[in-house]
Formats: sequence, structure tokens, C-alpha cells
Amino acid sequence: MATGLGDFLRRLRKGHEKDEGTTHREDQGSRRRRDQDISSTSLEPGPCKTLSVSEQCGRGSRRNYFERLPSEIILKICSFLDASSLFNISFVSKRFHDLANSNALWSVLYASEFEKKNWRPRGSMMIEAVSSTSVEEKPAGYWKKLLLKEMAGYKDTMWKTELRHMNPHTGMPALTEQVLRRLHIQWEITLTNTNGHESVYKQTHTFFEDSSVTVCWNHGGWPCLSSLNGLQLHGIMCPALPTPGDKPRWRSLIQNTSLRKSVHWTFLGADKFVKLLRFNKGIVVGVWRGNWKIAFIMINLHFHKLIERSLLGSRFCPYIPTEDTALDPDRGRHGYTLHIVLHNAVRRIMCHRFSPLYTSRMPFQEDYVRLIAIDLADVPEYKSVAKISVPWKAEGLQGEVERCCMMTLTILDEAQRPFWCVSSPVKMSNKLRVVDLEYEGEQYVILYEDMEGKVKMTFVWMEEHQQYFLVQLITAFPAAKVKRRFGGRS
Repeated sequence: MATGLGDFLRRLRKGHEKDEGTTHREDQGSRRRRDQDISSTSLEPGPCKTLSVSEQCGRGSRRNYFERLPSEIILKICSFLDASSLFNISFVSKRFHDLANSNALWSVLYASEFEKKNWRPRGSMMIEAVSSTSVEEKPAGYWKKLLLKEMAGYKDTMWKTELRHMNPHTGMPALTEQVLRRLHIQWEITLTNTNGHESVYKQTHTFFEDSSVTVCWNHGGWPCLSSLNGLQLHGIMCPALPTPGDKPRWRSLIQNTSLRKSVHWTFLGADKFVKLLRFNKGIVVGVWRGNWKIAFIMINLHFHKLIERSLLGSRFCPYIPTEDTALDPDRGRHGYTLHIVLHNAVRRIMCHRFSPLYTSRMPFQEDYVRLIAIDLADVPEYKSVAKISVPWKAEGLQGEVERCCMMTLTILDEAQRPFWCVSSPVKMSNKLRVVDLEYEGEQYVILYEDMEGKVKMTFVWMEEHQQYFLVQLITAFPAAKVKRRFGGRS
């Protein structure tokens, strides 16, 4: 049995040696033929042989010298990249992902990035960033996440810090317009017809006041108002420089308004070309007379939390700010400030501030309290007002609708915090003559009302002066609003 096993092993070894010899001869023959092909190709005249793309890729994949480089050399090359490039190359391969997340690279970026920016990381984090021992102790990707988080947080904190500076005249952030322009915030409207089809329109004109902005849409293939189902207003942050292609941008929902026929709308006025209609939440829709096709759209936006509403909402859900509260019931009775502006999309009509104002119960309406800024009996308090109208432009035509405008109203409490903010189009209506007025002239009234409060303004048109005089200004709001704000009885 031992002899038979020895013979079997000897035969097996000879077979392996024969196979290895054959393979060796075949390899030598293949190598010799390849050398002949190369020499013939280089010596014989004629067109050069062009490799196909697949052959080139095949040879390149077999000769990927970059993958064969030591990790130390790749890290040295990556050390010359910025944060954005380093983030992008992490998606090339698994090895690049591991190397691009190296704490050695990102800790250096973390320590040097603040020198190019205006943000300052915490001192303890800077000490860790320059300490090699601390860098190695952190898990992979730690400094990458920290850098991206703090840089994003700085951008968010920067504009919030700028909004802390208040305008003492309006009570609104003094740098709102500058921040809106620096962040390149714009507004788009989306019209949805009865079939569910959506059309997006970009703003064409903005007019900034000290406490609001009026956004206009004058161009586009407008549909008929009767074919629409709803309107959505979104805030977007546009890139500072134009980029190729139409990349998707973050859209923050500000308003969602129904435009169905069953929804109540208010007729503001008309001229020989258009009619102005006011929908809920301060939306003005101009339609051509005769066919009810949209000519333009205007929306007035109050500065109160405007940047937050334009950035921090989602496409389908608006940003809901937290409501300020106080625990001093006495503050709900005195020390109010009223700031009111009448304007249109191109100019200011009137701007006044009244402070301090004191609340009182409304006659026959005990569930409301009022603030009287101008009383009919206070003749010295009467304010002159310029011409009240809304100019417009659309499709090469222009006009002006009289006796309507935009109203921006801000009421601040004793601590100068916003208590009631309104931005809405309003219209003037004829009023019966009040016999106890010192001035003689045709009288008009502006009435505004929503769930948060009411406004009443009385004007007298003085023909000899060719201007209006504001002779009465009263605002009222529910007593429950005061109780909810200040935590006591009003």
C-alpha cells in the first residue's frame, strides 16, 4: 500500500511539473509575439493603430497608478483642497471617502477657515484643532461635521444678529432691507388652475418702505381668474451670481390663498383698463375689464418676521413664529405705540407715529378695546395726506386707480414689542358728513377688519388745498388678545 501511494505522488508531481512547463512556454510565446507586434508596429510604415475606448478604459483600469499611491501621498495632495472640493471627492470611491474624512485634513481647515471668514469658533475648539493628540483621538469625520455645522450656523446667526438692531421709529429691525438684499431673497407666486396644473411667476418689481415691502408681478402669460383654484407665495434664496441651468432652490411657503369663485373678495377700485380685487392676506389682483384675465398681482409684506417666513418654512408648511407673552397685566392698558404708513408700489403717501396710546372699552362692544390716535375733536392733530391711488403697469399699458392704496400698520406694546402687524390693501368709501367738523369738504372713510383687529380712518377732501386731511384714526382689537398676551384682565 505504501509503494502504491509513493507511485501516485510521483506521478502527480510530474503532472504538475509538466503543466507548469507548458504554461511557462505559452507565456514566453505570448510575450515573444507581443514584442514582435510592437516592433513591427513601430518600424513598419502605415497608419497608427487607434485603441477603442473600451480598450483604453481596460488598460487604464489595470494601470490605475493613483490607487497604488501610498495614503500619505494622497493625503498630501488633498491638503491643498478647500472644504467644498474635499467634500466632493469623498464620493469617488470607498478609499477616497475614508481619506477625505481624515481628521488631519479637516482639523487644519477648521483652524484656518475662520481667518478667511468673520466667524469665530469657541476657544476650546481651536486648542483641540491645533493639538495633534486631540485630533487623533476624535472619531473619523468629527472635524468635518464640526466645520460644516459651525459654518452653516454662523450664516444663520449672522443675519439674526443683524436683525437685533431695531428702528426706534417703526419698532421693526432696522436692517431688514439690507439683509434681504444681501441674502438675495426673492418671492415667487405659484398659480394652480382647476385641473391642478401649476405655473410659477418670478417677481418683477419691489418697493421697500421702512416697515414693509410691496412685491409686484407684471409680466407673464396670465390666465383668467375664473380658471384658477389657488395662489401660493414662496420665499426663495437666489444665488449671488447666475448659474447655468435651473437648479432647484429651497422654497419657503408664506401664504396659501384660495382664488375660487366661492371665496369672498373685495372690490377696491377701477380705471378705464383694469379692476383691482383684494383677496385675503393682502393680495391685490388686477384684472382686465371685460374678460377677467389677470393683468398683474401685488402683495404687501410686513417686515415682522419676514426673513424667517421667507427662509425657515418648507414648500408646503409656513414658518409659524412663537407669540410673545408677558405676565404684567398693567402693560396691557397703557404705553402702546402706533406706526402707520399709507403707500403704493412706487411712493409713500402718508407716514405717522403716535405714542403713547391708552386702551379703553368700545361703546356697545365690551369684547373690544380701542386705541384713539386722532379724535374728531382734536383739530391740531389733523394730518394732511397726499393723493391716494395705486399706479400700475402691465403689457405696455399703464394707469392709476384712485382712492385705494396699501396700509402698513404696526402696534407696539410698552416694551416696544410687536403687538399687531398688518399689511393690506385698503380702499376709501364715501361717508356721510359729520356736522361738528371745523373743515368743510367731502368725507371718506377707510375701514379694515380681520380676526386680530379693526382700523377706522376718516378723511376730508379739501378742494382749495387739493389734498386730504386725516381727521380720525382709531384701532381696536379683541380684549381676549390683550388677556392672552399679558396674562391678566384687560
